[in-house]
Amino acid sequence: MPNDSWPRRLTTYASYAAVFLLVFIWSIPHTIALRYVLLCAVSLLALCTCPIDSSLRRALPVPPLLAFGLFAAWLVTQAIFVSGETAWALRELKSQYLPALVACAIGILFGRHDVEARDGRGSALWTGIALVFALQSAIAVGQSAWHWWQHGELLRQIVPLTGGKLEMSYIINILLTILSVDLFCRISDGKTFLRLPLAGTLTCLAFGMGASYLAGSRNGVIGIALLTFTAIALFLISARTRLGTWKVASISAALVIAVSGFAIASYKADPRWQVFAETARIAIDIDKQQAWYDPVTHPLPLLNCGKPVDESAYLRIAWLAAGVRVAGEIPWGVGYGRNAFARALKQQHYDTRVGHSHSGFIDLLAGAGIPAVLLWLAFIGTLITTGWRAFSRLQSPDGLLLILLTAGYTGRMLIESVSRDHMLQIFFFLTGVLLPLALSSGKTSGVRGREQA
Repeated sequence: MPNDSWPRRLTTYASYAAVFLLVFIWSIPHTIALRYVLLCAVSLLALCTCPIDSSLRRALPVPPLLAFGLFAAWLVTQAIFVSGETAWALRELKSQYLPALVACAIGILFGRHDVEARDGRGSALWTGIALVFALQSAIAVGQSAWHWWQHGELLRQIVPLTGGKLEMSYIINILLTILSVDLFCRISDGKTFLRLPLAGTLTCLAFGMGASYLAGSRNGVIGIALLTFTAIALFLISARTRLGTWKVASISAALVIAVSGFAIASYKADPRWQVFAETARIAIDIDKQQAWYDPVTHPLPLLNCGKPVDESAYLRIAWLAAGVRVAGEIPWGVGYGRNAFARALKQQHYDTRVGHSHSGFIDLLAGAGIPAVLLWLAFIGTLITTGWRAFSRLQSPDGLLLILLTAGYTGRMLIESVSRDHMLQIFFFLTGVLLPLALSSGKTSGVRGREQA
């Protein structure tokens, strides 16, 4: 560490412990007050541990900051001059993006400190974050196993720890992304991204996959499949010349087979997949249905076999279709908010009982309009571009992680409302950690960057 005095070390250890506690608490229900207390405490500790100086400012890439600035400026402008509910929209912006920006700032400070503290043994910060998510996965598996011991059946699609399978599958996908980068480094160059032995990485992977299977989130399984194929594509680009075509092909085939087996097992364990195609055909025709905007009063449509459609798939697909229609009729949005979708439907004279649309993009589209979606995509594009430059030029694992994390979050945002509350804060924190690494020198990388320095 730059300063080896014992007060400095004590402050650093306390700061990292507080960050890991915050990462754990973020996904626990009914802890909102504790989250904000920890955000404030970690902010103060971060300023003590990672002071702001000119080197930090030089380490931040400009394009993502500029793109997000334009996005935020539009949200505020739209709330004030376009939305008919300015006070509500501004309150929503404050409650959602102010904590997220604080989390991002904390991530930036700790990311910069992690760069300077690396000594060739991998990232202590990312190791701690991965272990926190692995612990949560292990607890979820343990809760299911205990339920089996008590009642004779595994606990599936119910996650007491996080209060829902969406929240659990969200952190599992982040865990698997981090572990994928570590395995990528090991296979490519024999280096490590995490300060874990291979057995430790594989153990975390087993807990993550087990928890994902038990959570039974179809969107989580889709995310795992996309993560695997994206990582394989990048692996083919990066390692083909060094490892040889046959070795790369063998490793890629093994990964495809493993993930395909997991996907097949999840498919067979979840009967909802069997009626998905027919449910989708019914859901897309929103003019003939009423249950999608008032599922309390109106019954679900029936399948050809006489059974109701799969409720989850039906509602999500119908809401996507309705969101596209809303965008055509209210292109500037009704004002940013978590329940903007419902407010937009009411403006269209639907007596709706729904809240959000279960799609972050549709919520943003209904709330802040088409310009907000375009500006958000521009922000996402700058993050992926920044990660690609770090990965392609320096073989930086942090660049690879930024690519996979951003792409995974964007894909999940299409089919889940993850751009809100603690999930938005987690994404901004992790992105903040990675931003200082984009312009850092090769000596901070975990794959080949150290060799090139």
